[in-house]
Amino acid sequence: MKRTICLAALALLAITPAWGTTRTQDLAKAIARTEGFYKAGTIPNRLHNPGDIRARRGTHFPGQVGLNKRGYVVFRNDAAGWAALYHQIDKMIAGESTYYTVNMTLKQFSRKYATSPVWAKNMARFLQVTPSTTLAEILDVPPVMRVQLDQRILESILGENNEGI
Repeated sequence: MKRTICLAALALLAITPAWGTTRTQDLAKAIARTEGFYKAGTIPNRLHNPGDIRARRGTHFPGQVGLNKRGYVVFRNDAAGWAALYHQIDKMIAGESTYYTVNMTLKQFSRKYATSPVWAKNMARFLQVTPSTTLAEILDVPPVMRVQLDQRILESILGENNEGI
């Protein structure tokens, strides 16, 4: 038993920076807490899925061993579940997520991520922010801005034959 605890502590130290947790880790831990991962017997706890991640058939995460009947991913162990959650957050930061952007507020994020009407409030409390705080602010990421130019406006600025270039 002692050896198992020591090995688990060493593994945790190996993935945690010496100066404390990162913003990504803080967000992941808040998601896990809000989803109930730290309570024995909950779906996220039993499935080794701290993010309570769902997937469609055909989608596969590293360390995934299956899906339950409600579409929640079953991971081989907690480490695989944490890696998947971190990967999902990293995709948001990189602008590669299909569903989420860093420009979303916690409230907007919660509408897509969770089913509970108090999810955003609980997340905000754990992170010590408000539900109107953006993920960019939480993760300390510059906001993503997308600009779409109207072809007519561009032609009026540059001239029809791009004479303004």
